[in-house]
Amino acid sequence: MMVVPMLALVVLSATGDSLAEAQQAFAEGRYAGAEQLALQAAQPPRLGAALYLVGLARFRAGRPAEALEALDAAGRAEDAPEPAPWSFNRGACLYELGRFEEAEQAFLQATADESLSRVAWVNAGFAALDAGSPERAAQWAARAKAGAAGRELSLVEELLGQVAHAQGHSEGEGDEEYRQGLQSFDTGRFEEARAHFLQAARKDSLSSRARLMAGASAYRAGDRDQAREELRAALALQLEPRDREIARDYLDRLSYGLRASGQGLGASVGGGVGFDSNVLQVGVAPRDGAVGTGATTTGSTFVEVGLGLVARLRLSDTVFAQLSYGGSQRGYTLESTRDYSLQLHRTQAAVEWEATRRFRLGASAGGDVFFTGLSAFRGLQAAANSSGWLALDESELTSTRLDAAFSRKIGLSNEFSYLTGHRLDATLSQDVRLRSLLVTAWYRYGEDRIGTLVQAASGGVEGMSQEYVIPFAWTGHATGASARWEVSEGWEASLSAGVEWRHYTDESFLRVQAADGSVEEWDRRRRQDVRFLVGPAVTAQLKKHLQLSVRYDLLVNQSNMDTRLRDSANACVAPDYSCHRYDYTNGNYQKHQPMLELSGTW
Repeated sequence: MMVVPMLALVVLSATGDSLAEAQQAFAEGRYAGAEQLALQAAQPPRLGAALYLVGLARFRAGRPAEALEALDAAGRAEDAPEPAPWSFNRGACLYELGRFEEAEQAFLQATADESLSRVAWVNAGFAALDAGSPERAAQWAARAKAGAAGRELSLVEELLGQVAHAQGHSEGEGDEEYRQGLQSFDTGRFEEARAHFLQAARKDSLSSRARLMAGASAYRAGDRDQAREELRAALALQLEPRDREIARDYLDRLSYGLRASGQGLGASVGGGVGFDSNVLQVGVAPRDGAVGTGATTTGSTFVEVGLGLVARLRLSDTVFAQLSYGGSQRGYTLESTRDYSLQLHRTQAAVEWEATRRFRLGASAGGDVFFTGLSAFRGLQAAANSSGWLALDESELTSTRLDAAFSRKIGLSNEFSYLTGHRLDATLSQDVRLRSLLVTAWYRYGEDRIGTLVQAASGGVEGMSQEYVIPFAWTGHATGASARWEVSEGWEASLSAGVEWRHYTDESFLRVQAADGSVEEWDRRRRQDVRFLVGPAVTAQLKKHLQLSVRYDLLVNQSNMDTRLRDSANACVAPDYSCHRYDYTNGNYQKHQPMLELSGTW
């Protein structure tokens, strides 16, 4: 018989001393004292809460019949408990009393609460099984399996094993070794469970479920190689369809790449606020003659929202696919920076093939569309993207991956025509997995072959027209590392850092046309930048589907293009005027960006 846990899902308000003391006694395991104190407090307006606690205390004391009486009385009170947890606890009492069909119905009513639903489905299945209906038990097990993990998944697996035995579909489940394995598995003694299941499998070479449970036990014990071996052996035998899906789910968790996320649909939505210290990404000092003598204000608070959708597909036992969409909108609040607000839409289709146990090949295709501005909302750039990769999982601790990506980009108006071109990237990365820590080191070569912007220059000499010719194409190298650490249950910290060297492919200059029509090119200079990036973050799991994140990003750009750089005494002379005062921007700057985000995932 499955022992159904009794949940103390009641929040008591300390409106009376007896009730508060009863709650404390219950929390400390003093159930007799908790019952007496709660009975003393069983008066309106907290009659229902007090009787509910009486029922919980009686159940924990091993008196399910009396517990059921108190719970039923609590349900009739004006301050009756929440229906779902109340039904769940009634089901626990009914189960202990052997009233299995009534218990099954009570557990089914408790599935209305999402936080209870999977455990309630499992318990309904055990009640149905003991009521003589393995068919209904299998139905409730299938409902419980969706999204189950950890202890919940263990309960589902045990229920399915007992259903299979009841239906006569198992090969070795009746063996004493198998039954002992189930007992050990249910109590968390996974090494011991695995030994029993392997013994059961040896006594019956066709015992596919014993192999499956041996693999599940090895996974719980942390022996990933052995788990993978046993699960593959189980799949090579005849498994029930539901057991086959469980084995595949375990193998998904033991894999890397696309397969590691499993199959199904997912969604995420988030919103956050932050501050960007340098929206324009230029130095804080103005260019000579551009905006007078004061400092330029480039910092602004912002609001950001995002939406993500994903579908993960298992096309075969070795081919996996993912379809995804991501959209975000950032809006700056400062009037002078609102035109830099950015909206992004991104779609992608990816497929990955496990060519061998340790070797994966993948490819993806997708597109991006960017919009800018708020009141003057307009298209910025569109891109068609494709990529391919190969990955080698050398061991359970390390993986190496090589990616190549190509993008064709188009500026969406004449204003942004200089953003048209293509981009190439090649990235080599190495993952190192150490229990709760994942570290990734990487190197990337990139080419961004986009166009040139011609922009009128403000100020200048009377009678002359001036315009900057600004090439945006560059090639570069970058390297860095990131780490993600599961600090404790519900807490995660991450840190990323990198450095990038950008070499612009053409020279920028100031084109000057004199009154007589002659044209000169001043300050021809090929820009070179070094960019440093650091980004720490902390995430707290507030509820099952709700996370709160705090992030800080720092960008430091060092450049040979800056009006504030000093020149030699004879640099700013005809005909070249190779002096920094004619540079088109201040390329030495910092960008600080703290952000607080609340997000939900399903």
